[in-house]
Amino acid sequence: MASLIVDLITGLIELAYWVIWEILPLLCLFTAFAVVFAATFGKVSVEWPEKPGKIGWTGIPRVARSPRGRMILSPALGVIVGFMIWAVVVSAAVIFHAYRS
Repeated sequence: MASLIVDLITGLIELAYWVIWEILPLLCLFTAFAVVFAATFGKVSVEWPEKPGKIGWTGIPRVARSPRGRMILSPALGVIVGFMIWAVVVSAAVIFHAYRS
């Protein structure tokens, strides 16, 4: 019986690890795809830049524009933006629930 409980706890920990490291960034990225594009009326897009550009002789990377005229955010920035959007949504829900009670 004890080994069954240990196996269940181990399985739950592995599931939590998988959700946190695989599913959560993907959810945040897809959220950023939709929300960033809609909020900026299509002026900013989350996609892989084709070739990173450099600014003049300094060699500093710059944010490129796609041929369609949109500014491009990298997927890593998209995950950060998506995470921040979900953090605001969850925080608002917690605050709303706390003041409603």
